[in-house]
Order: sequence, then structure tokens, then C-alpha cells
Amino acid sequence: MDRQLSPSKVKRKKLLRFLPVLLIVPVLYFMASANSEGVYKVSSTSVKTGKVSFGEFQDVVSLNGVLEPGRTVHITALQGGRVEEILVEDGAFVEKGEVLMRLANSDLALDFMNRETQIIEQINNLRSTRIQLEQNKRQVQEQLLDVQYRYQERLRTFTIDSALYSEGAIAKGDLEASANELLYLKGLIDLTRERLDTDEAYRRMQLGQIDQSIELMGRNLEAIRRSLDDLEIKALIDGQMSQFSHEIGESKVKGEGLGRIDVLDSFIVSAPVDQYYLNRVSIGQEAIAESNGSDYALEVTKLFPAVENGQFEVHLRFVDGEMDQPRRGQNIRVRLRLSATENALRLPKGGFYGSTGGRYVYVLDEDGVARKRSTELGAQNPEYYEVKSGLEEGETVILSSYESFGDSELIEIKGH
Repeated sequence: MDRQLSPSKVKRKKLLRFLPVLLIVPVLYFMASANSEGVYKVSSTSVKTGKVSFGEFQDVVSLNGVLEPGRTVHITALQGGRVEEILVEDGAFVEKGEVLMRLANSDLALDFMNRETQIIEQINNLRSTRIQLEQNKRQVQEQLLDVQYRYQERLRTFTIDSALYSEGAIAKGDLEASANELLYLKGLIDLTRERLDTDEAYRRMQLGQIDQSIELMGRNLEAIRRSLDDLEIKALIDGQMSQFSHEIGESKVKGEGLGRIDVLDSFIVSAPVDQYYLNRVSIGQEAIAESNGSDYALEVTKLFPAVENGQFEVHLRFVDGEMDQPRRGQNIRVRLRLSATENALRLPKGGFYGSTGGRYVYVLDEDGVARKRSTELGAQNPEYYEVKSGLEEGETVILSSYESFGDSELIEIKGH
């Protein structure tokens, strides 16, 4: 006959049955925690390594450049109007002075006619004033001639009267009357000459003002005519049209950009540079452009210190010859040299830098274990980082990303 156990004994028996499991769980948790915080195991195929070496190093920054024509002239609308005729297409080669497009502006044409009529009328009035001044001068000259003639006649009469008076043929009063008239005519001659001189000075001054006014009005009239001529959009230089896309009937406002003309006899490279390098870039600095497997020497010709979106812009020119068949907007890789070539301790570039910023790396030993070590990395180029401290020549470093390593101090590489 079986013996019935009390409920308390049954519970105790079940607890003893699960006791090993309860003891194993904390141990496993401890082991997992130790592994996650201390040692991280990875396969050798999932990491990339590289050796610290000593050799030539040059501080170089890699830029994404764009080819642009060495000279570009922008075309703008000098007068507003409606597109009436388009004579060239975008991308066409044009010559200086060639008409590219014609605008129509009826208000401007009407204003020109009204102002032209007013100016011509004013010019005619001024010319009439000039003619009147000339006529006044001639009238005074004729008056002077008339008085001089009368004076000469009176002088001849006075000479005869003097002879008659000496013979007693005429009275003394007649001689005195003849002398007084002669004196009057002499004074009238002097007065007329004085008036002629005064009028001449005034006339010269007024004629000068009239000439200046006519010249000014002529320039104004020419400026108005040019404003109509500005409705013809012309090429300012020889070159290739770019960004010249318009439709008949479109309205253009004064000052609006209509396109540009590129001079394709030379090209430059425009490239944005991180603001971190602003104080390390200067005019004349050397660079290398890479395109289709060939290298081209460049130098910085312009530097625009204004920073936008964390970058500033530089222009570089080709030094020893340009690329074959360059195209505006063509992308080109540029290596801008920030220092001379020197011997230095160097570490190959890798994804680890994005995680650590060069503050530490994992250094691999002969047993396949990589230990975390504090480092200081300096300048960089497309291939290497400069090692300033923390590493020695010949040491092997994990170069791939550390994102999955967490805070692990040791990395065990399986299959090493």
C-alpha cells in the first residue's frame, strides 16, 4: 500500500527537482555578461586588418570637383519685354554682337516716340533762339555801319562849312550846328560799338549754353534710342550658349538673367572644402586631379572664405595642360596637398575611424586577440592616417568598423 505524502513534502520535492536549473541560469547569465562586456568573438572573415608602417606621408584632402569654363559672361535683360523672336538655341556657338533674341515692349516704344518728339521740339526751339541771336547781332552791326556812314557824311559837311565860315559865307551858328551833329554821331558810334561788344559777350555765353543743351538733349535722345536697341539681346563675347531656354510670348523683366556664354578655351575646377581646412588652404597650393586613369597638376587660384553648410569654395586651374575633351559640369576627383611629403608613422584608412574618431583602436597579437588601445591620429590622406601616438611600426590593427564591438576591451578573432 502506497504512502501518501503531505502537501508540504510534495512542494519541497518539486523545488529540489528544479534547483539545478535555478543554479545554472545565474551562471549562464554571468558568463554571457562577461563575454559581452569583456571579450567579443568574431570571425576572421568579418574583419579587415592592416599594419602600422613607417614611410612617406603627405597630408592630402580629397575633394569632389566640378569642371567649369575659365570665363563665363552672363546675359541679362537690359529692358523688360515679351519674347518676340528667338534666333539661337541653347548650346549653340555664337559670335560677339550676334542677335540672340528680340523682345517687344509697346510701352517703351510709345514713350520713345513721345520723348523723341519733345526733345526734337526743344532742340528746334534752341536752334531758333540761336538764329535770333545771330540776327540781332547783324542788326546792331548794320546800325553801326549806318551811324559810321552818317558820321563820315557829316564830317565832310563840317569840313566844307569850316571853309565857308572862314570866308564869311555862313554864319557861326550854322558851323556850330554842324559841329554838334558831328559830335552826336561820334557818340552814337561809340555807344553802338559798346552795345555790340556787350551783346557779343552775352551772345557767346548764350550760344555756349544752347550748344550744351542741344548736346545734352542729343545724348538723351540717343539713350532713348539705345533703350529700344536693348530689346535686341546680343552676344557679348564669342562662345557657347548655356542655360538659354525660352519660349515665344514669355515676359522678361529688366535685369532678369537670360543665360550665359561660356568661353571654352580654358577650364577650371570648382570644389567645396570642409571648413576645418579653411586656415590651411591658400592661393598657389598644389593639387592633383584624377580622370580616366590620368593625373593632372592643379593649383589654387581663388579662395572664397564665406562658409555655407560647413564648406567653403576654391577654384583651381590646370598647370601643365588641360584634360582631353573637358565638359562643363563634369565631376572630377581632386587631391589637395596640405603639406609637403615627409616620413611618418602611418596607419591604413578604414571604417573604424567613423566609430572612434581615432581615439582608440584594437591591436591584434599573435594569439588572435585584439586589445583596445588609446591612440592619437593626426593628418590624413586618401590612403593613410598619420599616427602621432599609441602605436608602433609593424603592429596589426583592426581597420573595419567597430560598431558591433560595443565597449568590449578584447576582440577574439576565430580562425586567425
